[in-house]
Amino acid sequence: ISKEKITLFCLPFAGGGASAYNQWAKKMQGKVTVCPVQLPGREEQIMEKPYIDMSVMLDDLEEAVRKVVYGPYALWGHSMGGKIAYELEKRLEAAGYTAKCLFISGSRVPSIPEPNPIYQELLDFFLPMLRADFTMDETYYDKAGIVLHTPIAAFGGEKDGEADESAILEWGKYTDNDFNYRIFPGGHFYLRDCEDEVISEVMR
Repeated sequence: ISKEKITLFCLPFAGGGASAYNQWAKKMQGKVTVCPVQLPGREEQIMEKPYIDMSVMLDDLEEAVRKVVYGPYALWGHSMGGKIAYELEKRLEAAGYTAKCLFISGSRVPSIPEPNPIYQELLDFFLPMLRADFTMDETYYDKAGIVLHTPIAAFGGEKDGEADESAILEWGKYTDNDFNYRIFPGGHFYLRDCEDEVISEVMR
């Protein structure tokens, strides 16, 4: 982790792993140190028990990130990862750090409880990691609305039923710094089709 280059911590979406950001690391090489966060229960950590409680996960994540933050950093989170990124930055700011930018993608603000939780409907034989992620994501909400000091950039897909443009705009209330947003063509996983555009916007 570099003291000069910005380190971009990328938080996973529900069911996703660190490999989702492999191309980011290649395409930002030399300019940004991309540090994808791997949660237990997926990819090479498939044998580890996944978290089902956001606050327990955040205790461990904050400790891990604080061990490696030596210079400027930014946070990116898509969907569930957006909520994790917000909560992580809240804790880091309380400890005296401030991100260069908090990137939120395809995620509603934390003060709105999940309107259509599905984690209870997932069958027992369904992927335990995916069920755990949805449990952690959909049972979490935070009505305190703590305002951050980092700038926030919020992205979304124009056909995203989970986080539409009005939901993305709500993130502007969560910073006392600059806020900007951009809506890309596509649905909840607009990232797959617009990866290059998203990467260049993040780097900008």
